[in-house]
Amino acid sequence: MRIYTALAVCLALIACQEVTVAKKPVESCGAEDMSHLMGLQRAQLESIAFSQPHRILGPNDPMTKDYRLDRVNFYLDDSGTVVRIDCG
Repeated sequence: MRIYTALAVCLALIACQEVTVAKKPVESCGAEDMSHLMGLQRAQLESIAFSQPHRILGPNDPMTKDYRLDRVNFYLDDSGTVVRIDCG
């Protein structure tokens, strides 16, 4: 009987603890500031000297699954035009 009482007390204490939810990481690569690059062609993008890590990804280009907050990703459509910019 004591074990059930101890278990009930433990469960009650666990239920009273605060739960912290992890916040979504803030984009630190500056992708929002690069929105003026939307619509550029691949060759134009490759001629820009970026100060942070970046990658240019076409629709069929392979990409790694590592996530880096400081890296800018430029996504191109079939014609080689920048259609999306984000961090990762």
